[in-house]
Amino acid sequence: MASSSNSHEQSGSFASSSAHATPHITLTLPRKSRAKDLLRKYYTLDGKKADPLDIDNSAFEAEKYVNNMLVEKHLSELMQRDNDLSTEIRQLDGDMKTLVYENYSKFISATDTIRKMKSNVENMESEMDQLSQSIKNISNVTTSVNSALGPKRDKIRQLTGVHDLLKKIQFIFELPTRLNHCLDQKSYAQAVRYYAKTSRLLDHYRNLSVFSSIEMECKEIMDKVTKRIRENMTQEDATGSEISDCMALLITLKELPQKLAKEYLELQKKFLSNLLEKTIREMSSIQIDPPLELSHDNHDSSNHTKELSPNSSKKLAKTKLNFLNQKFLKELNKFVESFNGFFLTPSRETREVKSPGKSPKSAGSDILRFVSANLDGDDRDIARQNFMEFIDSIATEYFAVVDNLLDFPEAVTNLKPSTHLQLLNDLYYATLSCNSLCTIARFEDRVNDIIVDWEIKLAKSLFGTAEKELMDKFVKYADNELKKDSATLPNSQLRNLQTFILDLETVYADYLTNDCLKLLEECVKTETPMMQRKGGADHLLERFKIQIKEFWHSVIQSMSGYVASVHPAPVTQSPPPIIVLMMSRVLLDFGEIIVMQVYLAFSNGLYKQQSDQRREFGVEMYNGFGEKYTIAKELVHDVREIIGICKDRILETYVEIKGNQVSAKIRDIYIPNVIQKQFEKTNKSSIPERVTSIWSEIITDLVYIEKDVVVLYGGPIDENKEVVEDSSGTSSNTGGGGDKSLLSPNTALVKSPYAHSNSSHSSMNSTRSKSPNPFTSSVQLTSHIDKLFSDRIEIYSIVEMSIIGIMTGIVKILLKTWIEMIRLNTLTNNSFQQIQVDSEYMRVKLWRFIEDERMMNTMLQELASSAFRRCFEDPLPLVYADIEMIVNGSVSY
Repeated sequence: MASSSNSHEQSGSFASSSAHATPHITLTLPRKSRAKDLLRKYYTLDGKKADPLDIDNSAFEAEKYVNNMLVEKHLSELMQRDNDLSTEIRQLDGDMKTLVYENYSKFISATDTIRKMKSNVENMESEMDQLSQSIKNISNVTTSVNSALGPKRDKIRQLTGVHDLLKKIQFIFELPTRLNHCLDQKSYAQAVRYYAKTSRLLDHYRNLSVFSSIEMECKEIMDKVTKRIRENMTQEDATGSEISDCMALLITLKELPQKLAKEYLELQKKFLSNLLEKTIREMSSIQIDPPLELSHDNHDSSNHTKELSPNSSKKLAKTKLNFLNQKFLKELNKFVESFNGFFLTPSRETREVKSPGKSPKSAGSDILRFVSANLDGDDRDIARQNFMEFIDSIATEYFAVVDNLLDFPEAVTNLKPSTHLQLLNDLYYATLSCNSLCTIARFEDRVNDIIVDWEIKLAKSLFGTAEKELMDKFVKYADNELKKDSATLPNSQLRNLQTFILDLETVYADYLTNDCLKLLEECVKTETPMMQRKGGADHLLERFKIQIKEFWHSVIQSMSGYVASVHPAPVTQSPPPIIVLMMSRVLLDFGEIIVMQVYLAFSNGLYKQQSDQRREFGVEMYNGFGEKYTIAKELVHDVREIIGICKDRILETYVEIKGNQVSAKIRDIYIPNVIQKQFEKTNKSSIPERVTSIWSEIITDLVYIEKDVVVLYGGPIDENKEVVEDSSGTSSNTGGGGDKSLLSPNTALVKSPYAHSNSSHSSMNSTRSKSPNPFTSSVQLTSHIDKLFSDRIEIYSIVEMSIIGIMTGIVKILLKTWIEMIRLNTLTNNSFQQIQVDSEYMRVKLWRFIEDERMMNTMLQELASSAFRRCFEDPLPLVYADIEMIVNGSVSY
C-alpha cells in the first residue's frame, strides 16, 4: 500500500513538473494505456524517425544530448530537467512493475482456465462418436419411412385436391341459393364476398353449359344486389361510412372505375356539405353553465344580458371546436382515406380491413375486401384534381368556422391570447390525429398557415390600431385646430402644438410599450405544446419582429402619403403647412427617442429570457442624446434601419411648400416685361428712394415661418414679442432683444440634438464681415467664369432637422425664384438700380435666417450678374454709400 501511494504521489509530481519539459509523454491517458504507450516509445515501436536528441528514440545519443543541453539551457533549466528526468524514471519503474503484475495475474488466470478445459474435454471425443452413430441411425430410419409412405402420400395429395375441387364445385352449385339468401337477409357484403370468390372460376369455365347457366343466374341476382347497394348509397340519411361501404362493394363487383370515382365524390360532397351545415347550426345552440355570479338572482335574469366571463368564453369556444372536430373533421378524414384507397392508389392493393360502417345495410362487422379501383394514369390524375378541388373548398369552409371562433374583439387590447392559443393548440393536435388529412390533403400545412396568419393578424391589429389613431389625431387636429393659416395663429395656439405633440408621443409610446408588448409577451411565453412542437418562441419572435418593422415603415409611409394628399399643387389651396412641420418633428422624435424606447421594451420583454438561455448578449446602442441602451442583437439591424427611414422627406415637403408660398409674391411682381412699367408708375426719380414694399412683406412672412419652426424645433413662444410693421413698411420685433430672440437656446420641445443656440441679430451684425455689395464689383459682372468655379448650390436638397436648416432651405427657394424671374425680364438702368437696393436690403435682412453666409452671397452674386446681363441699356450701378443710405432709411437694427 505504501508503494502504491508513493507511486501515485510520484505520478502527480511528474505531471506537474514535466508538463512542459517532456511533451512526448501523454499524462491524460489511463494508467494502463499510459504504461503501454511509454513502453512502445521505449522500444521504438511507434515508427518515429531516428533522432539522436530524442531521449525516447532508439537512436538516442547521451553525449550529444548533454552537450546540446549545456549549450541551450541555463543552470536553473538544467536542474529542472534533472528533476524531471528523475521523476520520469521513477514513474517508468512504477508503471513497469504494474504492467508485470497485471500480466502475471493474467498468466495465472490463463493457467487455471486451461486446467479446467483439460478436465472438461476428456470424455468429449467418445460422446461425439456416440452422437454421430445416433444421427446415422435416424437417417436410415427416415429413409425407410419415406420409401414406405411415398405412394400413399401422393395418393392422399391427389385425393385432397379432388376434395377441394369438389367443395368448390359444390359451392358453385349452391351459389345462387346463397346469393338469394343474402339478398333476402340484406347481407349485401356477404353476397359480394361469395360472388367475388367464384367470379374467376365461373369466367374460366363459362364454355361449359352447367357453369354458364349458374353464371347467368348469379349475374341476375348480383344485378339486384347492385341495385339495392346503390339505393342504400343514395338515400338522404346515408352516412359517410355507409357510402364508403357501398362504394367498396361496387368496386369489388368491377363496376366502371371512372364512373364510380365521380359518383362517390358527388355523394360525399353532398354528405359532407350537409354535415358541416348541420354541425354549424348545432354549434350555435351549444351552451355552458352560466357563472355563479349571474345565476344567483333568477328573478332579474330577464332584465339583464348575461355576459360570459373570460374563463366561460374560453370554455365555450373550446367546446365548440371539439364538437366541430368530432362531428365533421373525423368524417372528412375517413372520406380522404377511403377515396385515396379506392381511386388514387397507383397499383391494385388487396387487404383485409374491418368495414368502416356498422349498419345493418352494410352487413355489420363483416370483413370487406377493400380493393383499389385501379384507375389508369390519366383517369387517376383527373380524379385527384377533382378530389383536391373539393378538399380545398370544404377546408376553406371549415377554417372559416374556426376563424369565427378566433374572432378578434373590436378593441384588440381586450383580447385574451391564451384563449386563442389554446384553440389553435386543440386544432393543431386534432389535425395531427387525422393521419390521412395530413399525408394526403396536407391539412397540417393548412393549419400551420392558420396559426401563422393568426400571429400576423394579432401583430397587425395591434400596430394597425396605433397607426390609425396616430393619423386620426393628426387629421382631426388639422381640421379642428388649424383652420387658419399659421401666420395668423396666436401664441397660445402655437403653444398648443407643443402640448399636442408631447401628448401624442407619450400616448403612442405607452400603447406600444405597454398594451402591445403585454399581449405579444403573453404569446411568446405561452406553454402550449403546439408552440413547443413548432420550434418554440423563436419562430414566433421572428414573425413579430417582421411585423414591428413593417409597422414603422407603414407609419412613415402613411405620414408621407397624408402630406402628399393634403398638400397638392397649387400650394395656395393646400391646408396649413404647419401640419407637415408637425409630422417632421414627430418623425424626428421617433428616430431619436421613441423607436429606441419601443425596441428596448420589446428587447427586454420578448428577447431577454431567450438570450439568457442561450447566453447571448445584446448590442449597445446610443440614441440621439448619447444615452446608452442594450438592444437584443436580433433587433439591432431593424433599429438602425427604422431610425434611418425616420429622416423622411416630409421636412423637405414643408420647405418646398413654404418656399413656394413666399416666392409667389416675387412671381406676382416680376412678371416678364411688366417690371419696367411698374417701376415707372411708382418711382419717377432717377434713382430709387426706398426698398420695394414686397420685400418687407416677404421678411414678415419669414419671421412668422420662423416663429412656427421655433415652436417645434427650438422652444416656447415669447408672449411679449410680436412682429409689427414700422413706419417704413418693414417688420421688426418689439420687446427685449434683437431679431434672433425667437431662436432661444436650450428650449427644445423634446431634448433635441438639432436645437441651435443663437444670439441676437445686433451682436451678430457687429461681428460679421462686411462683404461688398455684388452690384458694385464690375469684375463679378463680366462673364460666367466665376460661376464655373463657384460651389454648386442644391436648391431642393436634404433639409437639416433644425431651425437654421429649415429657414436656409426656404431662403434658397426664395432667392432662386428671384434669380429666375430676373432672367425672364428685360431691365432698364432704373430697374437695375432698384434691384441693387432690394438686393442689399435682403442681404441684410436674410442674414438672420441662415448660417451659411457664403451661400447667400453666392446666390446674390448670381442675381447681380443676371440683372447686369438683362439690362438693354448700359447699367450704371449705384455706389455702396448711396445704397446703404437708401437701405438705412428703411432698415432699423
